[in-house]
Amino acid sequence: MPNTVDQIDWKTREYDPQQSSQNNSVLDKDAFLRLLVTQLSNQDPLSPMEDREFIAQMAQFSSLEQMQNLNDSYKANHEEIMDHMIHMNNNIVNSQTTIATQLTKLNLMLEAYLGTSTPAPENPDPEDSEEGNDEDKEVSEP
Repeated sequence: MPNTVDQIDWKTREYDPQQSSQNNSVLDKDAFLRLLVTQLSNQDPLSPMEDREFIAQMAQFSSLEQMQNLNDSYKANHEEIMDHMIHMNNNIVNSQTTIATQLTKLNLMLEAYLGTSTPAPENPDPEDSEEGNDEDKEVSEP
């Protein structure tokens, strides 16, 4: 059963929409200093915290901050690489279109020069060709 003090404390808390909309997952040096001041002001005077504990906490916050910086750097690199890949893909498509256009022009010029026309390529799909479609054919009986 919950403690009555906890119930009262829970019911008297005020809702602050600005505070809830902030990203609470970001811990930086300011958060560490606020935590340090809170710990110092609330510590037991008969058994104060040792400096080793503060150094360990500072090292943890420092490593956490560096990991967050690395994560931000990786995200920025990922976005930049994706932008470059999209740009390269667009360039490849444009190059292929240009090559196809130039080959068509070259083929037409070659046909005009030789005075011949090249036959259209045969359709490999049997459904589209007349030979592969048996429904349209009339069968004559002997």
